[in-house]
Amino acid sequence: MQPVDDLQQVTAGLWFWQGYEPSVKADLSSAALQIGGSLYFIDPILLADEPLDLLVSAARPAGIVLTNGNHERAAAAYREKFKAPIFAHGNAEGEFSIGIDHWLGDGSSIDGVLTAVHLPGAAKGEIAIHATAGGGVMLVGDALIHIEPQGVSFLPGKYCTDAKLMKKSLRKLLQFSFEAMTFAHGLPVVSGAKKRLEQLLQSS
Repeated sequence: MQPVDDLQQVTAGLWFWQGYEPSVKADLSSAALQIGGSLYFIDPILLADEPLDLLVSAARPAGIVLTNGNHERAAAAYREKFKAPIFAHGNAEGEFSIGIDHWLGDGSSIDGVLTAVHLPGAAKGEIAIHATAGGGVMLVGDALIHIEPQGVSFLPGKYCTDAKLMKKSLRKLLQFSFEAMTFAHGLPVVSGAKKRLEQLLQSS
């Protein structure tokens, strides 16, 4: 995949970019979250130099989080460039071709500002990342997707290790307060994201 030029600011401190990957015939979405002077990449694909320079101009890259075992993406390149550690859930061990610096568990904290929420039933090592910054944001991997015309929906069952368990696991996210949500596939939801998740789970 070629580096992506289009970087969008979703809310204060939350950034988004995506690009088409021909090998999987899908758009891959990435996010970055600035908290104070630290910047965290979530499932990053490569950004072109100019938007990347803009992104890191106000905050120091402090970590790269992979939300499941399928999301290695550009993590190694960004670790080398910024000397930032890579985080992933322990259930994804063995799924990556690169070394992981820190293995996470359910409820693990990253630098006291991010919380990992394990979502068994989706891909191996599936997690969401919660931050209280900016009114609350939930950064989701594959368990939820946001592709039109369906809107916010569950990962299709054929890609799940256990679709029923995944839906049950997603209820854990309702313990947290959040307005915005990002996805590894699809556009962010800027406001009212928790309510949309509640509605989706009630209808399932």
